[in-house]
Amino acid sequence: MSLLFFLSLFILILHIMTLADIGQGLLRMTRLKQIVPGLSTNTPRVSVIVPACNEAETIEEPLLALLDQDYPNLEIIVVNDRSTDATSTILQAIKQKSTTPFTILDIQDLPPGWLGKSHALQRGADVATGDYLLFTDADIEMERSVISRAVTAMESDGLDHLSLIFQTIGGNWLLNGMVLDAASGLLGMFKPWNARKKTNRYFMGVGAFNMVRKDVYRSIDGHNTIRMHPIDDLMLGKIIKENGSKQDCYLGQPLVKVCWYSSVPAMVDGLMKNVFSVLHYRAWLAVLSILVLVMLTIVPIFGAMFASGMTQLFFIMIVLLRICGLGLGAILSGMPVGAVVGGLIAPVISIYIIGRATFLTTKNQGIYWRGTHYPLSELRKGRPLLF
Repeated sequence: MSLLFFLSLFILILHIMTLADIGQGLLRMTRLKQIVPGLSTNTPRVSVIVPACNEAETIEEPLLALLDQDYPNLEIIVVNDRSTDATSTILQAIKQKSTTPFTILDIQDLPPGWLGKSHALQRGADVATGDYLLFTDADIEMERSVISRAVTAMESDGLDHLSLIFQTIGGNWLLNGMVLDAASGLLGMFKPWNARKKTNRYFMGVGAFNMVRKDVYRSIDGHNTIRMHPIDDLMLGKIIKENGSKQDCYLGQPLVKVCWYSSVPAMVDGLMKNVFSVLHYRAWLAVLSILVLVMLTIVPIFGAMFASGMTQLFFIMIVLLRICGLGLGAILSGMPVGAVVGGLIAPVISIYIIGRATFLTTKNQGIYWRGTHYPLSELRKGRPLLF
């Protein structure tokens, strides 16, 4: 038997195990919509912290939805982080009409040694008066009972940190396929259904919804610990888990929604900032990741077309498993079935993103994000996400 036969068999077994693991894991996860709000009149205060950097096009509706939450003890803190568009004007107009405690923090300068978003979140947390801190993004759409359900879950289960996986909305077939492919990769890598177990290494954090007890946040020195990490949401989950605190991740669909990226170029640009940091800026790991992606996703397609005998059959089964996995993901996410085709193509784009991010970060000796250059020498000082 040829080497290609054993390779096809190995990849097939790996795909079966991964699909089974993700499927069983998702079935074990709690859905936020199953939580019935049941708080007493003495509700803990929740401080919602929203960083906003040039969010004029998207911030109004999500912010109005936050102000419409049915939770009775809420304060909203929006950190206007060096915006140069109409964000400030929109925030002031909304504040004038708000009956919920509403604070606008204006940041004019970014101190050395900080990424903009982490700095904004830390500044918001510094002035928060709540027992719970909810870190969320400026484009997240929350159904009005989300915070009530989340606090009920945290209080009843004794959680210190709760993150929610959101539902993506909008997008064409290719963008949706890229989202599905990225989501399956994140699920397979981080296994959020295991985050609640204190005895394992798994952790989770989601930028759309990270709720943490304020005393726990302060005990880990907040975002100051991860001030130069581009993937602040996952890193927050990591240091909370290492602190020995109790965390969990729920499925927030369909109560928490976001248009994750508006277009394929926007998603490519966004992931360019993050992907090399996952590998802690190690070029050899980037090369290894590309080779793994080629073996697991590209080789089976060519093998299904050009191999023969049992080897071809195994490759066909691999492609069918990928189609089934992407199809189930599309159904669960409410996406059109065309996303499956996009998902089959997406690994090629992922390979491009990894390669280009590695090249540009090395060439530029850092990353550019929202008009600011962050030096590679400073980025490498931060803690690695996976190692």
